[in-house]
Amino acid sequence: MVKEIFLLLVVVMGCKSISPKDSPKDEFVVAFGSCNHQWDPQTIWAEVIKNDPDLWMWTGDIVYADTEDMDKLNRDYNHLKSTPGYQSLLVQCPVVGVWDDHDYGANNAGKDYPKKDESKEALFRFLDVSVDNPAGQRPGAYQSYDYVHKDVQIKLILLDVRYFRDDIGTAGGTILGEEQWKWLDQETHSNADLTIIAGGIQFLHTEHRFEKWYNYPQEYQKLLDLIDRNDSSNVILISGDRHIGEIAQYSYPDGQVIHEVTASGLTHSYEKSTETNSLRVGPLIKTINFGVLRISEDRVHLELHNQHNQVVSHHEIQLE
Repeated sequence: MVKEIFLLLVVVMGCKSISPKDSPKDEFVVAFGSCNHQWDPQTIWAEVIKNDPDLWMWTGDIVYADTEDMDKLNRDYNHLKSTPGYQSLLVQCPVVGVWDDHDYGANNAGKDYPKKDESKEALFRFLDVSVDNPAGQRPGAYQSYDYVHKDVQIKLILLDVRYFRDDIGTAGGTILGEEQWKWLDQETHSNADLTIIAGGIQFLHTEHRFEKWYNYPQEYQKLLDLIDRNDSSNVILISGDRHIGEIAQYSYPDGQVIHEVTASGLTHSYEKSTETNSLRVGPLIKTINFGVLRISEDRVHLELHNQHNQVVSHHEIQLE
C-alpha cells in the first residue's frame, strides 16, 4: 500500500499557517525561483506545475518595481498575482518567500531604503501571510516553517538580506542585523533531519564581483560557523539574484558538507556569463531556470530545470 505524504506545518516563532496537502507521492517536492519580470510572459508556471510541487518558494526579485511609490509596488504584485499561470500555481500548492532588492524597492538597497516597512506590508499581502504570523509583528521579512514528510522533519528558514543590511565596506557591517542573527541561531538549534536556508544573494560564492555574502567576510564566516556549531543536519542553501543557475558544495575541515542551489531567473538570464566558481558541481546554467528539491525518506535530489522543464543540472545527497 502506497503511503500518503502529509505536509504538516507546525506554528512556531515566525511561521505561517498552511493547510496540509495529502498526496500519494513518495517525494516532497519544493520548487523555487527568483528574478521575475512581472510584465514579461509568465509561461514558466506551466513547466513548474508539471513537477507537481508541494510548495513554491520565492527567493527574491518576485517583481521588478524599483520604486518608493507603494501604489506602483502593489500594482506590480497584483498584476503578477492575477496572471493565469501564477493563478494555476496558487491552486497547485502553497507559496512562501522573501524579497531581494528589486522587490524590496531599489537596486542593491539595504537598511537605509526609506519605504522598507511599507514594502514589507506589500510583500506579505502578496504572499498572503496571515495577520497572526509573528513575522508580521517584527521588523524585517524573515520567516521559518516546519514540515514533516513521512519520518523526515524539514526546517525551512527564509532570511532577509535587505532590511538590516549595512552598506558594503562598513566597518563591522552586518547583513542580518543583531535580532535576526539571534533568531537564526535559535532556528538552527532544531531536531530537523533537513535544514533549508534561503535568501536573495549567494551564500558560498567567493569569486564574482556582484552581491554575495562574501562581500561581508565577518558575516560570511559567522554563518558558516553557526551552521557548524549548531550541527544542523543536511543543510541546503537556496539563493537567486544572479540570472544564472548553479549547484555548489562547501566542505568543512571536520568533514561536514553543505550545498547551495542558485536558481535565477524565471523570465530572463545572463546568457553571456563565463564566471568561474571553484565550489560549483555540475554546469553553469545560463538559460531561464527554476529549482526543484525532491525530498524522499533517505535522500534529496537537487535539480535545476530550464524553461522547457528539462533537468539541466542535478546533484544527489544522502540524508544522514
